[in-house]
Amino acid sequence: MKISFVVISAFLFCILLKSSLFAGKPFQVVAYNVENLFDTDGISLYDDYQSDAYGETEFQNKLDTIIKVLQKIGGIAGPEVLLLQEIEVDRSPNSGNSAAESLLDQLHRNGLGPYHIALGYNPSSSSESWPAVQCLTLSKFPIKTTRLHSLYRARPILETTILVEEIPFTLFNNHWKSGASSSEMEQIRLQNAETLRKRIDRLLQDDPYHDFLVGGDLNSHYNQSVIYRKELKSSGINDILLSGNQEPTGELRPTRYLYNLWHELKAEERGSDAWKGKWGTLMHLLLPVGLYDEKGIGYVSDSFSVGRFSGLNMTTAGKVPFKWSNELDGFGASDHFPVYAMFQAKGTRPENGKSFPIIETRERLVDFSKAEKEAQLWKPQSLKPENYGTVFQFKGKIATTQPLFMEAAGHRLGLFSFDSEIRKKLFSKRLGATITGIGLLSRYRGQWQFIIEKKDWLK
Repeated sequence: MKISFVVISAFLFCILLKSSLFAGKPFQVVAYNVENLFDTDGISLYDDYQSDAYGETEFQNKLDTIIKVLQKIGGIAGPEVLLLQEIEVDRSPNSGNSAAESLLDQLHRNGLGPYHIALGYNPSSSSESWPAVQCLTLSKFPIKTTRLHSLYRARPILETTILVEEIPFTLFNNHWKSGASSSEMEQIRLQNAETLRKRIDRLLQDDPYHDFLVGGDLNSHYNQSVIYRKELKSSGINDILLSGNQEPTGELRPTRYLYNLWHELKAEERGSDAWKGKWGTLMHLLLPVGLYDEKGIGYVSDSFSVGRFSGLNMTTAGKVPFKWSNELDGFGASDHFPVYAMFQAKGTRPENGKSFPIIETRERLVDFSKAEKEAQLWKPQSLKPENYGTVFQFKGKIATTQPLFMEAAGHRLGLFSFDSEIRKKLFSKRLGATITGIGLLSRYRGQWQFIIEKKDWLK
């Protein structure tokens, strides 16, 4: 089974049931960076997905986890629309199923869908132009059109127009350039944003209330221009794309501004990712004014949510994403939580729901206070994938200093911190010195390690 660039209906026998199945019902749109879903052909641009590090067991475990997350969100049959990121581009089209095809097959086998599919790259173009990973859009509704918008040093934006009860609904699936805090990378994201902004402006010129949605991993926080105001002159998401905190209410007027659904949540509830002990909001759903009128497609008020599921895609300590690892047969889920919301066709104008326009002026720290109080003494039997991201007490002796490892109960465990002052204190320890504290159990290059998140974690 091979997927053509235009658009393929995955399961044609269900098309006649579409209109009766979805008529008048709210439907879900999910944006989810699954963190590198690769096939097992061994042909990969990433070293972590070569044959010696990644195989069928890891691939199947990854697929199973994606299925479970999606069913947690959308029930046994899954969400209606999926905007996925980091799906491998197929580099061996004549050898077995691609990552996208395998995902589609597993969705079907587990009762999700059926889905129509649109690829985020052009298989007919030169392979030299292909990205390593792509955006992938799956829809239970028929796909009318699809087009790609090339970006400089980032994955193409995948524009897909689906038909919801014969009403066109345009979806922009994004995965912008990484490095949210980098001023150099922001210059690239400015171009990414300009490409999308120009396309949106063309749509709004033809219809100021066009029904569309911007979703995906923008590698920018909802408050990008505020928290990095010293580093950035302007940001792609806030200054070019015009993502903001004002939900359309009252008398509607044409506007270029987009409402960021992160403002449906209180500030302390916002977070789709975490890096170096700080929360981030890289995953987005942005809405135009057209989704707030009484025509066509409408947003269902207060339906925005973050897919956090304990024991599946969320760690116990800090409640942060349980990032994927290819080690130990593959475990974890993704370094991003999915975000999702409900929409409805031919409905009434959305009611004025809850909206929290407050904008945080600094990055919010992950709260480890509960995990600190509940930290148990580390034991050798603690070294299990399900304990990844758990805070433990530890005591041992420095075994090596470059790299830094301690020895405890016959095991060597790495020690690391993202904080430069803590690292300095760690590396000041002499060989054989006793070290005690609490740490976040993690893995790095095939070894278990403790990450010291805070200064008072070292005793």
